[in-house]
Amino acid sequence: MAARNPYRLVTNLKYWLLSSVAFLAGLGLLYASGTGWFKDHESLGTLANQLGGLLIVSVALATLWDLVGRRSFFYEMLSALRLKHDIHVSGLESVDMDYNKVINWDEHLSSARHLDIFAAWATTWRNNYQTRLQQLASRNDAKIRVCLPDPSHSECVKMLATRFNMGQDDVRSRLNETIEYYKRLDTNIQSGRIEIYVSAAVRVFSAYRIDNRFVVTLYHHKGSRSGSVPALTCREGGTYFEFFKDDLEGVLSASTRIYP
Repeated sequence: MAARNPYRLVTNLKYWLLSSVAFLAGLGLLYASGTGWFKDHESLGTLANQLGGLLIVSVALATLWDLVGRRSFFYEMLSALRLKHDIHVSGLESVDMDYNKVINWDEHLSSARHLDIFAAWATTWRNNYQTRLQQLASRNDAKIRVCLPDPSHSECVKMLATRFNMGQDDVRSRLNETIEYYKRLDTNIQSGRIEIYVSAAVRVFSAYRIDNRFVVTLYHHKGSRSGSVPALTCREGGTYFEFFKDDLEGVLSASTRIYP
């Protein structure tokens, strides 16, 4: 059996002692209000009667709070504090059903120095932020690493076709188009500012590392791919960031660089 907290025992003893004194004082006032002296002083008798009743009711309410309310409030606050601590440790900054809202893409891409892209093809994302990507690719102090599924790996293509409910030829076409897109983003001069990797790893989410943050979007697993999906942003120093960083670096270490 766990040892009892002596400070809690002292606090509880003081509480019940004061409650008992208040309760007895209330009973005493109620009794005294009916005696002869208070009958001769009706206004004081009424005051004593009401004060005695108030003390008894207050003790009853305080007891109910101690037995039920205080403990419920304590566990509710403890749960909230634990959740806050978990969020702080994870480094989670924002969550939404729209990946465009979990981070200010324009602001972060315009000032980024390092961008990692881990996705199947992310055509919509590329179209939305094409101007920012072009500006980033043109800067000498910036670098973009792109990790894509390998269009020449038959099993990888087959699994992607199943996941996205597409034909295998369509998957290869999209992957090759994405590779050519990032080459053109570098204006095909092989500046070294853009690196393209391919691997057999099948994506179960898309991840974008912008300097010291990761933005991650999940995928549908249902037949119909309509509707929004959860997205999150996490900062460097948190457990989520470390997980996605290690995951990405692990895939890159087993990938083949095809450009430059």
